Amino acid sequence: MGKDNIDASLGLEFSLALFERYRKNGLLQAEIQHVPGIRGRCKGFLHLVEGKIITCYIEDKEGRRHTTDQGLLIRVDSERGPFEWTLSPNPAPPAANPNIVIPMRPTPNSPIPKTIAPLNLEMLEGWTSRQKLMLSIVYDLIDGVISIEEIKSKSPLAPAVTEEALRVLLSMKQIIILV
Repeated sequence: MGKDNIDASLGLEFSLALFERYRKNGLLQAEIQHVPGIRGRCKGFLHLVEGKIITCYIEDKEGRRHTTDQGLLIRVDSERGPFEWTLSPNPAPPAANPNIVIPMRPTPNSPIPKTIAPLNLEMLEGWTSRQKLMLSIVYDLIDGVISIEEIKSKSPLAPAVTEEALRVLLSMKQIIILV
């Protein structure tokens, strides 16, 4: 565990209450097992903004994401854990397992966003921390190579929220769209 990460392995329910009280931001994750409907070990992820859960999902051993709710993760953690939950203060989508090669399936004529200016979140006066975090998550996924559809599939946010963040970044002239 890195020095910036917070150990939250005292139990997910207890840790979530503390994170909400202290309005923590970040990515809470753990390797978990015995999740109903998912075979084998998997990873649970919760994105927190000011202590509130904005997305919650499970990633199976093949790297597929399954949207879930915190209740299921809390129940699995209390019945089969506690698991080693850690909160990373700078949320980012989980890195793919380097041993698994996932083939890219490019879509012909699929638009590709590219950054053209750095995103300065301090300049966004009047924006909530949650809005800034959502913009930052989507901005960090843009590399000038992957398409909008691939960004939506990699984003921990709902596809509609990811699309809206892309529209905002485009209108702010932070990105361009390559066709």
